[in-house]
Amino acid sequence: MSILAVLLILGMVVACGPAVEEEPEDPDVPEDPEEEPEPDEPDEPTELRMGVAQDATNLDPRLSTDVASANVNNLVYAGLVKWDDETLEIEPYVAKEIEIPDDTTYIFHLHEGIKFHDGVELTAEDVKYTYDTFRDPDFGARNIAFYEPIDEIVVVDDYTVEFQMEEPNAPFLYYLAPGIVPKHHVDEHGEGVLETEPLGAGPYVFQEWVPNDRVVLEAFDDYFMGRPETDTIVLRPIPEVTTKLIELETGGVHVIDGIPPEEVERLREEPDVEVTLRPGTGFNYYSYHHGQEPFDDVRMRQAFAYGMDMDAKVEHVYYGIRDVAYSPIIPTSWAHNPDVRKFGHEPDKAVELMEEAGYGDGLTIDFKHSEGEITREHVEIAQHQLAEIGIDLDIHEQEWGAHYDDILEGRFEAYTMGWSGQTDPDRGVYRQFHTDNWAPAGANRQLYSNEEVDELLVLARTNVDTEVREEKYHRIQEILAEEQSYTYISYYVTKAAHRSEVQNYDGRCGYFYTWELKNASLAE
Repeated sequence: MSILAVLLILGMVVACGPAVEEEPEDPDVPEDPEEEPEPDEPDEPTELRMGVAQDATNLDPRLSTDVASANVNNLVYAGLVKWDDETLEIEPYVAKEIEIPDDTTYIFHLHEGIKFHDGVELTAEDVKYTYDTFRDPDFGARNIAFYEPIDEIVVVDDYTVEFQMEEPNAPFLYYLAPGIVPKHHVDEHGEGVLETEPLGAGPYVFQEWVPNDRVVLEAFDDYFMGRPETDTIVLRPIPEVTTKLIELETGGVHVIDGIPPEEVERLREEPDVEVTLRPGTGFNYYSYHHGQEPFDDVRMRQAFAYGMDMDAKVEHVYYGIRDVAYSPIIPTSWAHNPDVRKFGHEPDKAVELMEEAGYGDGLTIDFKHSEGEITREHVEIAQHQLAEIGIDLDIHEQEWGAHYDDILEGRFEAYTMGWSGQTDPDRGVYRQFHTDNWAPAGANRQLYSNEEVDELLVLARTNVDTEVREEKYHRIQEILAEEQSYTYISYYVTKAAHRSEVQNYDGRCGYFYTWELKNASLAE
């Protein structure tokens, strides 16, 4: 029997910046014993403002799957585990120790004295409640597929909880990062309370959410890893990149979660702005409704892919900073397959496929995308290129929340979106392509179904041998490339920027932009 014990050493968060040397006393000036020292002036409260691409949609971590909501939830909640800032490997968080005595048993020993923001202690009952609801089909968690392998969750004592699995599940620890929710609070106020008024045990306390304007968070004095340095964080949704840049350069916001690729070099020359570029953990893509014409026919999905010059598009829109994508498992993953079929720009072949499928006279496609300058630009290029093969895109630009709802509910023919936080390869393919995960309950929004893919997905996640998993994932990627359930655009590169007065902050990929703010401070 093997045991994995992972210990998390917690340290108090301290302010960054240069130390201030005290002036030496003057020995020629005698002390006046009657002179009372003046009281220290209280520090001015600090407020750090961040411009984000979209507004949140749901602040219950069991129900949200979008980056905009994660921007808030990362700071309000604390999960059993967390992803390391640098390596993206799993390490304990609310759990102080993890035991894995066999392939189907996980035992979590919790820190004692962790408090939710209402002062109530977080215990094993809250952990059990959180993950029992995650795997309850009636609750409606979007990521239910991650938790279906759990057979039972047992509360051993107040600070120990045991997960029994139905079968081995190699990526399981990666799915325990979502925040633990307070059972007592939901019992008192009802299941829907956390969707708009979150209450967690993370570094920041929720104050208010004014939709499409701001989310305000205040530092939690009793945060078990030490009170954050910054008193207030304000997240401001600013969809238009140009506006967001102006706000950054004029000091309206201190941090932004993305910059246009054409602005990278210019911003690097700005004395008050710092730019970071890092490999991302996701990709953007086009996808199609497989449950209705014309995209129930694989030939039409392939024609769509052949009709676009993705190399030229990515070079034009992203200025060569990104690479063209062709797989849902990112290039930095050990499971990435670089040898899958790639659809270049071959308009004659696209027309031939359309004729075979019965659409030789052309057709109009209802196409939806969320608001934003870069998204708008690459969709307009697609519209121009596809018109040359007889496909007319009827484009509908939507506010993020409305767009997200339409995609989840299947109100589309084709759309564009992206995935971030694709760490373990299972996260990049299982919920998106397994038949059991059809939307709206799951993330297979396009209603894709393939028996071989379903079987391979299960084999890959239930085998702990990395070589076997790699073999299965390579085959999965080959099939997905042939069937073009997604037509991939580009792999993400994090292009973040912040003002120079922001200390101890370094922009990361989408799901970690705000997580790092817990350590940030503002220089005087």
